[in-house]
Amino acid sequence: MVWLNRGKHTIFDRTAASVGEPPLDLLLDRVLIALMQTSYTPNIDTDEQFDDISASEISALGYVARGDSNPLAGKGIVVDNTNDRSEFDATDLVYSSIGGGPDDTFDQIVVMREQDAGATDANTELIATVVVPSTTTNGGNITLVFDAEGLLHITA
Repeated sequence: MVWLNRGKHTIFDRTAASVGEPPLDLLLDRVLIALMQTSYTPNIDTDEQFDDISASEISALGYVARGDSNPLAGKGIVVDNTNDRSEFDATDLVYSSIGGGPDDTFDQIVVMREQDAGATDANTELIATVVVPSTTTNGGNITLVFDAEGLLHITA
């Protein structure tokens, strides 16, 4: 997992959010996942809004760009004293019938939050990237199973 600098900044600075909804609140904000092509290489300094990286999102039949059709549900935050960190988790995410012509392969996801109304690529704020097993769409369902230790975590 890689926290992008804009995502880290938004946690601490109530005025930093580019979407006009500071501060970052993973439980209340609309949090989305985008599936990123294997060619995507995160830049923690310059990847701030989705329009910075949208060209690297997968393109597959039935996949809705910017994760719009699949916001995270079942969100929760727990303190993990054993590992000295706080963890954010959500219900595993299911994408139904994506691919089958055209198909694409992804090996990373981007976690982002969007404005409740009027969301665009330019005001959908990037938070972090997470490496996932390389998967090629083929027309079937794809389930992102989030780690039992959480999707995102903050460690001192």
